[in-house]
Amino acid sequence: MLPYIIINGVSSKTINGLLIQSLPPISKPLMRTSIEEIDGRDGDIVTKLGYAAYDKIITIGLFGDYNVDDVISYFDTEGVITFSNEIDKYYKFQVLEPIDFEKLIRFKTATVTFHVQPFKYSAVNDNKIFSIDELSLKIYTAAKNGVTITSNNGAITLKGTATIATEFYLPINAMRLDEGNYTFKALTEGTGESAVALRVIGNAPSDADSFANTYLNLEDSGEATLTATLTAAKTFNYIWFYITSGTAIDFTLDAEMINNSISSFQIINRGNTIARPTLTIWGAGTINLYINGVELFTISLGDNEYITIDGEDMNAYKGSVYMNRLVIGDYDKLVLKAGLNVISWVGEVTKIEVEKGTRWI
Repeated sequence: MLPYIIINGVSSKTINGLLIQSLPPISKPLMRTSIEEIDGRDGDIVTKLGYAAYDKIITIGLFGDYNVDDVISYFDTEGVITFSNEIDKYYKFQVLEPIDFEKLIRFKTATVTFHVQPFKYSAVNDNKIFSIDELSLKIYTAAKNGVTITSNNGAITLKGTATIATEFYLPINAMRLDEGNYTFKALTEGTGESAVALRVIGNAPSDADSFANTYLNLEDSGEATLTATLTAAKTFNYIWFYITSGTAIDFTLDAEMINNSISSFQIINRGNTIARPTLTIWGAGTINLYINGVELFTISLGDNEYITIDGEDMNAYKGSVYMNRLVIGDYDKLVLKAGLNVISWVGEVTKIEVEKGTRWI
């Protein structure tokens, strides 16, 4: 197979008449050092300063029905690049040296120098999402007695006016809860919610077959919760709803089953050097975050819902808004060693997403 490259998601094979003639070898970046000689001491002191950026050079050619302007445009950029001899990885790059397009047109060959940063990352999406929410909804729609219930994209909607007292059995993906402490949360927005009750059940809407051995009355545009400690494992298959006769409802419900017994998870850095990941943390209140038993941050999340902490840029933000004032700690400690790592926390965390958790030199 002929060699090729992918720049910012666009393959060189899609550029008419562009031929990648040769690729750079796979190599390791140089370690930058500071060398100090001290009078009266044998040898010297070498201080490692970090890996250096370096250049990767490819040879390109033209053939057939080419458009040199398309070729110029293809290389007039910066961002990320993948070489076909390392198709599962990408580098961050810039093109700093001019490309001799005159030579390319005359002789149909030229070189392109990519100035790459020392680390390479997984070109395959290796983001890891860890959630302590055990509940997974199915896609479902049903209508009965003037009321329609829909479950889609993780949200439940109920709408209509119940002509008589009405029950719905909303199927969920079988949820097996082991021994431990759990909290069921039902957050609603709309109208008429307070006339609706629900249960999380195995098969029947009885106390014996319900989570926490009871039902939950919903709140008007608010959050209602049930907490229970299970002493034996149990599987739940439905959320059962009861709508009072004559009730007009129109609301959306977000439901979660939070496993309060989980406060850590394992993640593997498949690379051969430390990674500086980006963490997005969902939760509430004050959270203390640890990696491999070392405390990293105290996060005053409050009711902000989530925060993103970037280990490479050393910034915290929510969307486009910086949130560094909410984070106290040392960004230098936000690293995943090569191999197995444990991320843990104290506080209310519902989900953590890890990006760029693998890195190579």
